[in-house]
Amino acid sequence: VPRLDSAMDAALLLGSLAARAGDRVDFLAGDRLVRSRLRLRSSKDIAGRLSEAMADLEPVIAEADWRSLAAGVAGLGRQRALLVLLTPLEPAAIEESLLPVLPSLLAHHRVVLASVRDPELTRLAARRADAAEVFTAAAAEQTMSRRAQTERMLRALGVTVVDADAETLPPK
Repeated sequence: VPRLDSAMDAALLLGSLAARAGDRVDFLAGDRLVRSRLRLRSSKDIAGRLSEAMADLEPVIAEADWRSLAAGVAGLGRQRALLVLLTPLEPAAIEESLLPVLPSLLAHHRVVLASVRDPELTRLAARRADAAEVFTAAAAEQTMSRRAQTERMLRALGVTVVDADAETLPPK
């Protein structure tokens, strides 16, 4: 299951659960630009409306512009909310782009960062049959260690982090 599909499944499930509980649900998706925005005033056909809002989303190889996305979130209202960021737990991108805007997001919202973990990293880290695999395993271990360090930093700042494989992220 590709990362974007897993994130979209998680958004659908979370949005449906929140609406069923009587919460207002807003949706915003983007990368360098806001690509989709939806303000839902009622829970009527939330899954259909969210699916429609996500229908044209395509994966891109680009870091998110968190200043732009944070401004989009602020445009949805200042009421305290559960803000779920479905984004990769990529240390460099988080440290350079998300970290500067995180204090303003945390000041107004309860922030959850949900990331799809790459299962290939675990497989690569376990292979050590020859010298090439040992070097690859070391690189995979280093990547996993940096992700874990970034996760600890985010948790220390007050962010709830969910890092799971594509199959288990949506129900978490």
